[in-house]
Amino acid sequence: MRVSIEKLEIPSFGGPDLIPEIPARIYEDRLQRLRERIAEENYDAVAIYADREHSANISWLTGFDPRFEEALFILTREGRRTLIVGNECSGVLDSVPIRTKNALCQEFSLMGQDRSRSWDLKPLLKRAGLRRGCKCGLIGWKTLLAVRIETPAYIADLVAETCGTKPVNANDLLMHSEQGLRLFNEPEQIALYEYAAVKTSESVLSLLRAIRPGIREFELARHFDNGGLPLSCHPMISTGRNIPNGMASPGNDRVAVGDRFTTAFGVWGALTCRAGLVIRGPAGFATPTGRIHKKVIENYLSVVRAWYREIASGAQTGDVWAAADRARDSGLYTFCVNPGHYISLDEWVCSPFIKGSRMKVPSSVALQQDIIPVGRKTSISVNMEDGIVVADASLRQKLRNQFPALYQRCVARRTFMRDALGYELSDDVLPLNNIPGAYFPCLLDTRWVCRFESQ
Repeated sequence: MRVSIEKLEIPSFGGPDLIPEIPARIYEDRLQRLRERIAEENYDAVAIYADREHSANISWLTGFDPRFEEALFILTREGRRTLIVGNECSGVLDSVPIRTKNALCQEFSLMGQDRSRSWDLKPLLKRAGLRRGCKCGLIGWKTLLAVRIETPAYIADLVAETCGTKPVNANDLLMHSEQGLRLFNEPEQIALYEYAAVKTSESVLSLLRAIRPGIREFELARHFDNGGLPLSCHPMISTGRNIPNGMASPGNDRVAVGDRFTTAFGVWGALTCRAGLVIRGPAGFATPTGRIHKKVIENYLSVVRAWYREIASGAQTGDVWAAADRARDSGLYTFCVNPGHYISLDEWVCSPFIKGSRMKVPSSVALQQDIIPVGRKTSISVNMEDGIVVADASLRQKLRNQFPALYQRCVARRTFMRDALGYELSDDVLPLNNIPGAYFPCLLDTRWVCRFESQ
């Protein structure tokens, strides 16, 4: 397939008017499924740690996320639930959608706040159902060896003292690359992710259309609109002749013709990224640097197309990795990270796309097309990240029945990617954002879009 650069209009796909909400029954069902997994793995209880940075597990399970402080949610095999929070989070517990006992641990509060009213954490652990001889799984944010715990040492130590044995790293229950409970999304969760993807993609498109010589990075950042959702990562904008990486926050730098430029915006459930050259049209590639950049664009998009072609319910993840790697010009660049990953309330849950992996892509998962090239001999600024949901025929029918407008928008986006841009996509692929697969190579005129043509 040949990559051409043509003037092309991006359709207006629309989006939901209100923030989709997750009903309490969904959280109750998730708790029940976790209890079943606890029994299968022979745990007596699990303790889920959270703080502002690592809140996805507890929020997905309970609808609660800590603001400013740490928190701990304990679920026993028998179904006892205890949510332990600090001073400030105790004021928001009435909004938690599940039934749970609440406890105040003022050690979770910020320094300098009152600590005179609550028990220490260890007695609270006992009241929550942990006891001598109890096998407790500790869930934080990263799967390591079972004997290695990444949550704060004082919590792991107190759990060990209470149970008489060290807790086990139990993150796989929620975050395993093939069976983790948090990978699987109900139609209601998919609706929320689509809302998120619409917000991030329309923000990025608005920002790109506002690029002009002399504008400062922080001025462009005003186009970011989170639609009321919490951020999953810091907003990113970088411009300059040589950008060391694309993860910097917006600053005072001004955009200039010929600059490299990258931006990314993520909220719970979605991230959209675009990176390219600040030029007015294809003639801007007629420089030594521009010619190399154009060559990278053409190969990079072939990699992205190969990745999409492999994605389907039941696809073997090692095959997806191999297809992307085969399409890559190894003399130009390597991959910064795995080619794609699962996305949830956190920007990166885990990635199954590993060389030789025999894991399979399940239905109902949300995936991020996240293929970041790193130049072999020179820095490059080419990137495009979008989110999709993989839905087999059964799930597509559920979405069609429960959220017909959402389903039609996803079908329209998939049709645009196939017919206008030239991607090969399984019917299982439901694109969630409003610039799906659209790469803008000339950032001073976003009417120019890359598409694939048969040679």
